[in-house]
Amino acid sequence: MNELLKKYLPHILAIILFAGLSATFFYPVITEDKTLFQSDLENMVGWGKDLKDYHEQTGDYAFWSNSMFSGMPANYTFMPSTFNIFEHLRHLFNFYLPLSHIGMLFIYLLGFYIFLISIGCKPLLSIVGALAYAFTTYNLVSLEVGHLNKCLVMATMAPLIGGIILTYRKKFLWGTIITLYFTGINIYYNHPQISYYLLLMIIILAIVYLVYAIKEKTIPDYFKSSAILLVIALIAAAPSLGKLISNADYAKDTMRGGSVLQKNDGGNKESSGLDIDYAFQWSYGKMETMTLLIPNFYGAKTSYNIGADSESYKFLQKAGYGNQAVQFSKYAPMYWGDQPMTSGPSYAGAIVCFLFVLGLFVVKGPEKWWLLAATILSFVLAWGRNLELINNLLFYYLPLYSKFRTPAMALTIAEVTMVAMAILALKEIGENWGNGESRGNGGKYMKSLYISAGITGGLCLIYALIGGSMMSFSSLSDANYPPELLDAIIKDRKNMLTSDAWRSLFFIALSTGILWYYLKKSIKITYLIATIGVLIFIDLWMVDRRFLNEDSFVAKQKSSVVKPTEADLQILQDKDPNYRVFNYAPNWTQESNTSYFHKSIGGYSPVKLQRYQDIIDHHLLSGSSLNVNVLNMLNTRYIIFQSQQGQPPQVSFNAEALGNAWFVNEIKWVNSPDEEIAALKDFDPSQVAVIDTEWKTIIPNWQKLQHENDDSTANIRLKDYVNPGNIIYESSSIQPHLAVFSEVHYKTWRAYIDGNEVPVIRVNYILRGLEIPAGSHTIEFKCIDNIYLRGAKMSLIASIITGIILLSLLGYAGWRAFKK
Repeated sequence: MNELLKKYLPHILAIILFAGLSATFFYPVITEDKTLFQSDLENMVGWGKDLKDYHEQTGDYAFWSNSMFSGMPANYTFMPSTFNIFEHLRHLFNFYLPLSHIGMLFIYLLGFYIFLISIGCKPLLSIVGALAYAFTTYNLVSLEVGHLNKCLVMATMAPLIGGIILTYRKKFLWGTIITLYFTGINIYYNHPQISYYLLLMIIILAIVYLVYAIKEKTIPDYFKSSAILLVIALIAAAPSLGKLISNADYAKDTMRGGSVLQKNDGGNKESSGLDIDYAFQWSYGKMETMTLLIPNFYGAKTSYNIGADSESYKFLQKAGYGNQAVQFSKYAPMYWGDQPMTSGPSYAGAIVCFLFVLGLFVVKGPEKWWLLAATILSFVLAWGRNLELINNLLFYYLPLYSKFRTPAMALTIAEVTMVAMAILALKEIGENWGNGESRGNGGKYMKSLYISAGITGGLCLIYALIGGSMMSFSSLSDANYPPELLDAIIKDRKNMLTSDAWRSLFFIALSTGILWYYLKKSIKITYLIATIGVLIFIDLWMVDRRFLNEDSFVAKQKSSVVKPTEADLQILQDKDPNYRVFNYAPNWTQESNTSYFHKSIGGYSPVKLQRYQDIIDHHLLSGSSLNVNVLNMLNTRYIIFQSQQGQPPQVSFNAEALGNAWFVNEIKWVNSPDEEIAALKDFDPSQVAVIDTEWKTIIPNWQKLQHENDDSTANIRLKDYVNPGNIIYESSSIQPHLAVFSEVHYKTWRAYIDGNEVPVIRVNYILRGLEIPAGSHTIEFKCIDNIYLRGAKMSLIASIITGIILLSLLGYAGWRAFKK
């Protein structure tokens, strides 16, 4: 019993410590009954609102949402649930702590702790590594803005790699269990871009291990471990097939599936995914990578609180702008880097950077080389358009890479690798210092210590002394400020760099001194590790509090209530809900509050249908000529116009909106998507339907659908809006007609006339059309994702098999432990 306690007590204490630190960091949640305000979650408030309401009322699901962008598949809004065993097993990782704040920090800590224990670090050193990783600024900035799925997948990266390394070290049982579990929840949490970066890390690790296997003549063991890992990956992915297959199929038709239109502007090469300019918009600057060492190297974040001691505040006070000075200094434009905006830098910690460089000199074996290679790859990918020679090739030719945007996100790789190398440097020195050498001279590590401190500390010293004269400290947005104020802003930016450079130098000097003392004098390794750990923790905690602090929390009631504007209330007086609203604001494709109350033309989603994005780009974008005909065919009954500053928005009733469905008298055939979208610039949607010739075989008798004289008796109307994925119409006419519906066309929709299925055609680039025979008919549309339904069955079967395998492995591990 004592041996068991001795073995497991450090891990229990570590878990208690992690829970305590997580609760302390997010103390307003506990002591003040507040919650973390997360801006991106606020922007997502309208995602699938109609589906959520329908589910709450009936317990059923639908495959289509009408809340945003005139209707879109439910894949990334509120998809029907499937049974996935990892949905239940994931709680073993976060101990049922709330993942929107406390629980997320906890799993950052626990995940990295498991990783370091897996690769052979002792508990105290693993705790230090967990602190260094979890409090990396990017982790908490991502949480603060509400990128929860990204954070969840990031938290599983390290422990998953730990399981892989265990397997390659022939510790097959626990290697299999850890890899299977964390691969399963990594895929379940569904952030493909971070999982893709993880895959790149694993590929690098596997290549380095292969080189060492060839060198050490252990190739059979290598391939045995690789085969086991491949089988584990397949088993772990299987319970998520329901969503994986359906989402992959949906992605083909989204912005990430490539362009529908041909590029005729002589610009970039066409990709099979996103447009490269859009994908590389958030590229990290090469020099901006210095934020890993010096946090405010590029001005912290877009709107930053610089306080009353700032030059900007003093200038505005002196100029007589008292109240405005306070407001300006609270949201000062300090960031001047290459990204359009940022919520904070990627700060790994000055001590971590110093120890990482030290690790390059003292760490031996495959871990050194795969960690170094992955770190370099992380920088290269993060630079995006700032390293076009390499990144353009990767974008066009690396499989699936063009599906992702925000290259700066690749620094999530460096977060893991730099901390891992730093901890392995301490491990190497702690375990091997003094072997065959006298303690008095510090041994073989002293030279490496001096070089590492000289590189990292020297960089900090240079920028502390002359950094203000080395760069421009200006950005494109600075043109908005008068010259005198801009001078003050630039002085503040320089001061931020200088003060943080001195700050990082101070922490590097302290940690160097402690390591020097350890190498020269006789002190216990636990004292060294504990002291370094405390310094890392203080360093990161203080910087994290710049970006996630008391101002980041709001009352729970405030966070959970979306209040309608005066414009919303005015529109809601219309008791017929089957119309659309266009909130003609500058950010109408980046907000979903309108979608919370109405069926909206706009919304907020990174996975819009590509054809709808084309409609936005060519016909609806602010600043260009707004195509009223397109708004009419989308049944836009109300338009919200933004008034002058300080005035409430105004609502305009659009009497020309064409309703839910109508008959047209003329078909205009075009030969390509480019011709089709161009034809929408000048046409009467109430009379004409623009159709690509690819649909001619579906309606061979199309001439009979064209009428010179309007049939005054013909009508078609919405009869029953059963749910967002099931709509019923009634029609009556003495001649066959082509009906156009103000609903977005997608392959999962099925149409039935009097119970008989009929083909749905695409008209006007994005809408649904049907050939309606003469007479009176009932027309029903149903959205059914058969791919998802088949995948759901596969998920259920796979979950049962995976559960049996996991239970068997854990049972066998328990039996072995009992035998011992």
